[in-house]
Amino acid sequence: MRLSTFAKGTSKSTAKAAAIATSLTVALLSSLAPVRSVDLNGQTSFVAVPTKAKLVNYQWYAFQGKAVIYVVLEFPAGAEAGLGAINLDQIRGVQPAFRRGAVPVRAFLGTPRREGEAIAADAEFSDRARNVVVRFPQAVPPGNTVTVAFQLGTNPPADLYTFSLSAIPAGPDPIPQLVGVLQMDILQPFRR
Repeated sequence: MRLSTFAKGTSKSTAKAAAIATSLTVALLSSLAPVRSVDLNGQTSFVAVPTKAKLVNYQWYAFQGKAVIYVVLEFPAGAEAGLGAINLDQIRGVQPAFRRGAVPVRAFLGTPRREGEAIAADAEFSDRARNVVVRFPQAVPPGNTVTVAFQLGTNPPADLYTFSLSAIPAGPDPIPQLVGVLQMDILQPFRR
């Protein structure tokens, strides 16, 4: 990566001085002590907000059985506060993805095909079946990939399902942080 450009005719000593100054600045900034979770008037917030998440479903077709939706969240080491919960809100879809109400939920460290240690999780589904909050009784430490598996049993009808995902820090009066928008495309089965 090139940090700066010099006009033709600039001396090599000036370029060396600039490189040394840049190196010293980087070294100084990287040696600062880590900051702990932000406490805003008694509220808990993440220092580094989780921004990488995806939704995985290995069953692609409408009404296909054995459907499991996985929400995978990369929880950054710089968050400095434990993960207390996630909130999944359905924004779009022909029907609620959780149209049958509460479904079995399990959580673990790792990814769907590389499961690690199990994590205790409690899920609360809304009456309209378009929102679910998954709480972790023991906060998940920063620097982990967390997966929550929703055992649907049967996929919803064909459509593009869109969800917003928020991460909620563990601590007093937490401030939910928007992670992003996740999509799941359920296809119409091909018929001959």
